[in-house]
Amino acid sequence: MLILSKLAFLPTKLRYKLVVAFCLMSLLPILGGVYVASLFIKFPFEINSANLGIVSLVMVGSIVLAVLGYLLAKQLVYPIVGATVAAQSLADGKLDIERQIREIKGADELEDLSHSLRTISANARELLEKVEKLSMKDKLTGLYNATYIRERLDEEIQRSIHYQRPCAFAYLAIDGFDAYSKQHGEEVSGELLKSMAKVFGRHLSEFDRAARITKEEFAVILPEKNKKSAIEFVEKIRRGVADHLSAKVGGSKVRFTVSIGISENPIDGVSGEELFLKAHGRMLEAKKRGANLVEAFAS
Repeated sequence: MLILSKLAFLPTKLRYKLVVAFCLMSLLPILGGVYVASLFIKFPFEINSANLGIVSLVMVGSIVLAVLGYLLAKQLVYPIVGATVAAQSLADGKLDIERQIREIKGADELEDLSHSLRTISANARELLEKVEKLSMKDKLTGLYNATYIRERLDEEIQRSIHYQRPCAFAYLAIDGFDAYSKQHGEEVSGELLKSMAKVFGRHLSEFDRAARITKEEFAVILPEKNKKSAIEFVEKIRRGVADHLSAKVGGSKVRFTVSIGISENPIDGVSGEELFLKAHGRMLEAKKRGANLVEAFAS
């Protein structure tokens, strides 16, 4: 049963071949021993010390050979199985296969293969990290990521300057999220972040762009909006979070709030970086004042 469980991940034909190899290498010595014993024993079989000695000696030798055959087959097969499982995991997109590679033991001939699998896994992880950085979307929430929103903010500022139109920028942070995440773990807190993205979806226009900046911080570009209309917009977000962003803790429901900072071009800056820093600073000021607030005018 142990052998079959080890071979369960292999293709059917290869699995059958390996099982047959196990049987042959472990059973053939016993069959050979029976044959050898038959050459020395006359029929009808006579029970005497000489015959029993021959049978015992042959059977013990056969069993020893059978055990050695089994161990040899195990030493050859298990590393092949481990390498196959590791390669299959890698093909399925599971890049963390270090533990499986370490389990490929007992065959020096597979050392190069183990090294190659480890190298492929490391290169794939590095490539995936680069792709995620180049991607426009945050994987968890589906919102844009920080890199995209910064570049887009610069573009919107240039457009607003050219057409002499306003452009506002809002920076939001979920209050008390850090302590909640430490207490309940990433998976539970991740669901809360997804809920935050849904709140954005209820209020964004086709021209607005929302992004997740850090773990619990978000930003929104608000083209064609001055500070007054931006405040009206983020108030909807703030109330939407207070009404809909919640999580169960024990048997009770906990409501979450957001602190928000707002900046506007050209009043608070003429570059994306200036508006970004100004809105972020005002968000921190809103937190200091007690959270669940919108700050648009702090210096």
